[in-house]
Amino acid sequence: MSIVRVTVRTFQNAEHATLFTGISANIPDLLKKHGLKADCRIARSQEKPHEIISIWVYEDEAHMEAVRKVLAEFSKFPNSLNPKEVAYQADVLASIQVGGGG
Repeated sequence: MSIVRVTVRTFQNAEHATLFTGISANIPDLLKKHGLKADCRIARSQEKPHEIISIWVYEDEAHMEAVRKVLAEFSKFPNSLNPKEVAYQADVLASIQVGGGG
């Protein structure tokens, strides 16, 4: 079964969070360039505009390692914004989708 990784990044202010989401717009092209598929959602907290939540779903451990390796090259500038980061990782037990995605 797949692996899900949820990362909560708390930035110093909403502007840094917005900058991070702008930079994140480059992720699809970067992963395509390396021949990698991705399933990710990036969201801004409704209560804390300086908090960004990323939800990644990986096919397996090898897929997660490959994607994270590519993202490590990409993350030098976002990390310079010095967000506090809390990550959770779990094996997916069930995936439920009803109707359209998105």
